[in-house]
Amino acid sequence: MRLVIISLDAVFSRDAAFLLSLPALGALAGQGVFCDRVKTIYPTLTYPIHASLTTGCYPERHGISHNQPFGAGLPEERRPWFWEAKDIQCDTLFSQAGRAGREVATILWPTTGHSPDIRYNLPEVKALPGENQALKALRFGSTWWLIKTELRYGSLRHGISQPNLDDFATRAALSLIERQARIPDVLALHLTDCDSARHHHGTFSAEAQDALLRLDERVGRVTGALKARGALEDTVVAVVSDHGQADIKGCVALNAWFEEQKVPAQVQTLGMGAYIRVHRGDYPLVLKALQDNMAQLRLKHIYTREELRIMHAPEDVFLAVEPEEGFSVAEEDCEPDHKATHGFGTDHEGADCLMWLSGPMFVKGARIESCRLVDIAPTLASAVHLHLPQAQGQVLEHLFI
Repeated sequence: MRLVIISLDAVFSRDAAFLLSLPALGALAGQGVFCDRVKTIYPTLTYPIHASLTTGCYPERHGISHNQPFGAGLPEERRPWFWEAKDIQCDTLFSQAGRAGREVATILWPTTGHSPDIRYNLPEVKALPGENQALKALRFGSTWWLIKTELRYGSLRHGISQPNLDDFATRAALSLIERQARIPDVLALHLTDCDSARHHHGTFSAEAQDALLRLDERVGRVTGALKARGALEDTVVAVVSDHGQADIKGCVALNAWFEEQKVPAQVQTLGMGAYIRVHRGDYPLVLKALQDNMAQLRLKHIYTREELRIMHAPEDVFLAVEPEEGFSVAEEDCEPDHKATHGFGTDHEGADCLMWLSGPMFVKGARIESCRLVDIAPTLASAVHLHLPQAQGQVLEHLFI
């Protein structure tokens, strides 16, 4: 049984009615199971969530705590990201498939760089200042396949700008379905068009709605190509999302306040909220300083060490904060460069995501009320006869015929 996973970045429950009215995603819901209340993980960032989507684990176990490792004193634009497959500290769908002798392809999927288990790998990597984007992708991915793909379809791409990048990524995925003698056993495609549109134009902007239309068209092209090859009947198609977004109008310069008040802590922004990086022994002092100044700092909630453990947050995070709605927490520059963002807690409406599962083993036309994002990987593993022994999520047995 083949597995195709398509991730729609920054799509969430508020988008469900519109997406179900569209040709491809509406049809997919009728062919299998649909859920519009998939509870995502904390933090609501792309890389930790995508690690959970492929491991069935929370950050406390898979080890991807953020998009970027914390680099105190280093500007965000110069920090590396969790680009390499070895950064994930437990089994993934990709590693298990590779070890089982199955052919794996990933297109712009986070944290896949240098993976020994992925044959066709276009990793999501970003050139840091002074680096070349194309050369970096070649270094982290499947060099010869990427060269051939670039020669065939590179004209579709304009750097990493959207919607061109998703057009290129979709074409790369289609080439593996249409041109290969054998379609990969596992194919994962990460589409970020909507995430980009929402960051730059707002959560419910016309640009974001246009991006949703394009996502539906891309999903339709993938399922159409599978059908044309006669492969759809023995393929599990999983369309998933990771987080929503919320509009912002201002920000809190928390690092500057820490410095002014001589509070021994540093901010690692999550976009909207933030981790508060603090030495264990300074925890009580920093917690009290934040609690005593919540109104001044526009903080809606302070996540204590105990709350973070209940949320399965990374083990090295002892404190986190979430500001009032409409604000974000900045590390340095307090001029928001985005009109919308994520990085909120799991009680936020943007933490309710979407899932479509279709395949011969799934109930047709079923809608389920809710599930956890960490349940997706073990459910997919069960559907295609893989095993994720370290998963914290559960197989959703009731979705199977």
